[in-house]
Amino acid sequence: MFQTIKSLKLTIQSIIVFILISIFSLNLLAEENDSKFRKVEATGRAILIDGNIEISRKRALEDALYIAALKGGANVNGFSAIGANTVINDQAIITAAYKVIDFKILKETKSKEYLSIRISAIVGGDLSSKNCKVRPINISLFQGQLSVGSDVPSSLARKMSSWFNDFYEIISNTSNVSALDFRNSSIDEVIKSNKNSAFDYTALTNGIPYIQGGDYSLVPSLILTKDYSKNNIFSNFIVKISFKIYKGSDFKLMPIKTFNFPIKYNVDSKFQFLKNVSTLNINSVDIMLKEHLKTVTNSFFEDLYCRPLEGKLSLLNGELTVDLGSKQGLKEKQIGLVRGLKIKNSMLSNSSVVLHAESIGENNSKLLPLNDNVKLDSLDNLIVEFVE
Repeated sequence: MFQTIKSLKLTIQSIIVFILISIFSLNLLAEENDSKFRKVEATGRAILIDGNIEISRKRALEDALYIAALKGGANVNGFSAIGANTVINDQAIITAAYKVIDFKILKETKSKEYLSIRISAIVGGDLSSKNCKVRPINISLFQGQLSVGSDVPSSLARKMSSWFNDFYEIISNTSNVSALDFRNSSIDEVIKSNKNSAFDYTALTNGIPYIQGGDYSLVPSLILTKDYSKNNIFSNFIVKISFKIYKGSDFKLMPIKTFNFPIKYNVDSKFQFLKNVSTLNINSVDIMLKEHLKTVTNSFFEDLYCRPLEGKLSLLNGELTVDLGSKQGLKEKQIGLVRGLKIKNSMLSNSSVVLHAESIGENNSKLLPLNDNVKLDSLDNLIVEFVE
């Protein structure tokens, strides 16, 4: 009886210990869980070995890196060894849920027995994952394309200009989107003027729209044609809706997004009466197309949210800046990556440079590299990709 009570007490203690460790783990994971990457500081210690300080330094650094990774989040596993109805041993295994992306040593101190190293580190997960977060989208709307086939009924053809204007209005009124209306300007002329604005007559007399890094330019398209692909008794038409999108101040063309809206208009008959009674109500078409335009516009911007926020780096007066700011959704201390540079002490497999936003302006921000071995001039004119 005594052994049974003792075993029960030990089992209860084991459960309590495991619960407490689990709560500790959850707290670590919950802390600043709204950001995928975190900047943390950690201190590691190791026993000072006489005559071989490098081993002590390595062990202290490994300890600091482990503690930094735990600050990003922890996984807890545990087990109990039981013999003769008695808990002999309780074990809890704590492992880091994330990894150290990059780090720098802040301070190294020695005492009679210990060597301590304090580091600043970036802790995070998979760099290749999409970060689909809603952020401000700044977009300039340029002259689009409106086209109607010659075999389209006049009742549909007359509505096209109205639908085209509705298309612009729907884009402009989309949530989290700030739109500038340049629908009377050709984007081709704007691109030419931006390349050589000093000698362009139109640019000198009328001025040209300036597109900020991280912003977009859009050329919408609405094309109405007869759909001959379906062989049936109905006259079918199709509205092709396209988003031709350019990114940044260099007008980089992105993949064109196209959506189709089918219209089963009426019975294709030689009898006018059958045509008339079977013709789809134009007001119904109007309502359905406008709803479709709203749906595809939301889908288009959701795709933009999943694309990384990118900007061009510039070295000005010894400071590293990027042509992005709060207007584009950049946040204080947000982490940015510059890929493809071989940097000493980088923890990344592809030797990327980790930057963080030091000060944020409206359209321009100052960045600092985490690693002190990075030369700022090596980053001039490169592209930085920001992660959440």
